[in-house]
Amino acid sequence: MIGWVEVMEPAAYDDWLARGRPDNTLVESGERLYRELGCSGCHSGSSVVRAPPLEGVYHKPVPLNSGEVVIADETYLRDSILFPDKQIAAGYTNLMPSFQGRVTEDELLELVSYLKSLGTTAPQARRTLEDSQ
Repeated sequence: MIGWVEVMEPAAYDDWLARGRPDNTLVESGERLYRELGCSGCHSGSSVVRAPPLEGVYHKPVPLNSGEVVIADETYLRDSILFPDKQIAAGYTNLMPSFQGRVTEDELLELVSYLKSLGTTAPQARRTLEDSQ
C-alpha cells in the first residue's frame, strides 16, 4: 500500500480541517428543510391545521385509519413523506401533499434524521381548528 504524508503549518491544517467538515449536521439540515417545505405549519405544536404531531413519534406505535397499528420507523417516516395517503394516522384525513419528486434522497435522509431527533416522549394533544370554534 502506498500513501502520502503532507506536512502543513498549523493554521493551514486548521483551515483544511474546517473545509472538510459539513456546514450542518443531518438533523440541522433536516430541521431547515422541515421549515422551508412548510411541514412545521401543519405538524408543529402551535399549528391549527389538523395534522398528526411528530414530536416523539419515532419508534412509537401509530394507529392507522385502517385499524392497523404500525411502528413509526425510518421506513414509515420516509413513506409518509413520499406517499402520505399510504398509511393515514387514525383520526386524520390526508391533506398532505406528496413530496415525491420534490425532495432528493439526501433531503429525505435529512428530514427523517430530523424527525427522529424530535424526542422520545409521546406527542401531546394539541388544539385544532375545530376545537377553537
